Amino acid sequence: MKKILFIAFIGLICTTVKAQNIYFTKDAKINFNSSTPVEDIVAETNQGTTFIDISKNEVKFSVLTTSFKFRRALMEEHFNENYMESSKNKEFAKAKFSGTITTPIDWKSDKMVTAEVKGDFTMHGVTKQIVATAKITPGKSAIVAMAEFRIVPQDYNIAIPSAVSDKIAKEVVIKVEATYAPYQH
Repeated sequence: MKKILFIAFIGLICTTVKAQNIYFTKDAKINFNSSTPVEDIVAETNQGTTFIDISKNEVKFSVLTTSFKFRRALMEEHFNENYMESSKNKEFAKAKFSGTITTPIDWKSDKMVTAEVKGDFTMHGVTKQIVATAKITPGKSAIVAMAEFRIVPQDYNIAIPSAVSDKIAKEVVIKVEATYAPYQH
C-alpha cells in the first residue's frame, strides 16, 4: 500500500512540475494594420489562444480569422469572403504560429527582455518561417508578452485584385499582446 501511495505521489509531483512550466491564455489581443495613403485597414481580435512552455522556450498561438473585427462591416465581409476565404476551406479558418524563443530568458526574473521568436506561421493554407521581435516580462503568476511581425499577403496566396491594390499595404503589420497565466489542467 505504501508503494502505491508513493508512486501516486511521485506522479502527482511530476504532473504539477510539468504544468508549472506551461503558461496559457485564450484572450490574446491580435491586431493587424494594412494602412496606405488611400485607406486604413485595421482589425483586431481578443480571441487568440496561446501557450508558452518555459522549459522548452516554445510558443504556440492560433486565432480564428473570422474573429477579427473591423471599423466597417463591409471591410470585415471582404476580408473573410474575398481575401481569407474563411468559409471556403477549413485550413483557411485559422492562422497559427508555432515557434521558439531563441533569446535566452531568465524566467525567474521579472525584468522585461527583448527577444527573438522564430517559427512557422500558417495562414490561408500556407506555412512560412518568420522571425518576430517580442518584449517578454516573466513573472511567477503571469508572463506578459508583446510581439510584432510583418507578412506579405501574396506570400500566403492571398490574391489582391488590381482594382484595390492601392488600398492594401504590400506588407501587413501584425501585433500580438498576451498575458499568460499558469496553465491549469
